[in-house]
Amino acid sequence: MADQTLAQSRALKEPFAQKPRQEYTLLYKLTWRWRAICCWARYMLVGSRRGVPGLVDFVVGNFIFGAAQVPSELTALGEILAPRRPECALEIGTCNGGTLLFLTRLASPQATIVSVDLPGGRFGGGYGSRRRWFYQRFARHGQRLHLLQGDSHSADMLNRAKAALRGQPLDYLFIDGDHTYEGVKQDFELYAPLVRKGGIIAFHDIAEHSPAIGCEVSQFWNRIKRQYRHTEIIEDRKQGWAGIGVLYVD
Repeated sequence: MADQTLAQSRALKEPFAQKPRQEYTLLYKLTWRWRAICCWARYMLVGSRRGVPGLVDFVVGNFIFGAAQVPSELTALGEILAPRRPECALEIGTCNGGTLLFLTRLASPQATIVSVDLPGGRFGGGYGSRRRWFYQRFARHGQRLHLLQGDSHSADMLNRAKAALRGQPLDYLFIDGDHTYEGVKQDFELYAPLVRKGGIIAFHDIAEHSPAIGCEVSQFWNRIKRQYRHTEIIEDRKQGWAGIGVLYVD
């Protein structure tokens, strides 16, 4: 009897207890969308006129889809990408969306762009339906943006990526997913063959990290770079994170 009374009491209180939470959620959503609109408008009115530096300030500095990048490093990568205007590009690891937005602005207006991201990934992967809706709107008119969620190491994901590309070779591949040695190695071995001669492959987090973090990209980078003409972009060798490596597929 006591249990039944307790259950009834909870049932009566639940609508009142949930109301503030629902109001908070609605307020949060409205605030998030308003801030997103303001960030976007500020970039379109001012930042876009500054070229790559303005774009980098925007994607690194905003709180909604900020890119976890060292600004000078991302700027250097942007200066490599901008004159190439990739027609076909793929990034592994999207997370907050900053590098995806960066790519849509530097790629060709008619580009095919594929994002592969692992929900709940150890190194920051995953995004919900709200962000997915927002990311889809990164694409400029004429661009085809495909947001694929799943394990980049699986045969199914590789096939889905190839289907999205419709047989086109990649001009640009950005690897920023699984940061273990075997993980980044697999991403390279699976997706590098899709890159055409004259294209480029970029890796994030090639700088030496603390062993406790579990990032082993630098180990793979130091091995693979010997086989390619390459550029190493690291602002400070002692920074302990980030760093971008670019391979030129000749």
